[in-house]
Amino acid sequence: MSMKNEAPQEPRPGGALGRYVAVVERLCRLAYTIAAILVLMDLCLIGGSVVLRYFFSSALVGADEIVAFSLTAVVMLAAPEVLRRNHHIGVDVVVALLPSRVKKWAELWAAISVLAVALLLVVNGYKTVVFSRMIGSLTEGQLEWPVWILQSFLPLGGFLLGLVAVEQIWRTLLSMRASPAAELPQQNKNEEPSPADSL
Repeated sequence: MSMKNEAPQEPRPGGALGRYVAVVERLCRLAYTIAAILVLMDLCLIGGSVVLRYFFSSALVGADEIVAFSLTAVVMLAAPEVLRRNHHIGVDVVVALLPSRVKKWAELWAAISVLAVALLLVVNGYKTVVFSRMIGSLTEGQLEWPVWILQSFLPLGGFLLGLVAVEQIWRTLLSMRASPAAELPQQNKNEEPSPADSL
């Protein structure tokens, strides 16, 4: 098991894939920035609550609820950018032993699996949001926020994950298509000239 941050990030390709990557990169970075702001906000709320509770025998109203609810947003907004940068944790003990061609198939399978999970998050998350909004469900506690607002981060995060998964599938298919052409000159170079070639 290792962090997937050893390899340098691939250069942005050209053509249609390059334009698609540029759009996905902007969306994921925006979501990642919002997640970072939420983390800083949670840090301030937790720190302020501790200071008020232990030094002034008081508390910030709803601070614990805000922190708990924002965790869903932080995870769903940060995960697509983490995946896009290959900074996630992966079990690569077996994958590291595979030949390069088989590794490409493993990468393709991983990206397709992420896309499937992303579609589940979008579809089921959307259904959950619609149902919660229909019945007017509210959060428990002092704030009583509409639950559907918090649940809407599930389909949003799934949508962003799906965009990144499509990018990874696209990149992997292009590299698989290019690798046989790249390997062919190397193979020909290693071949010994036949007696007929020397005539």
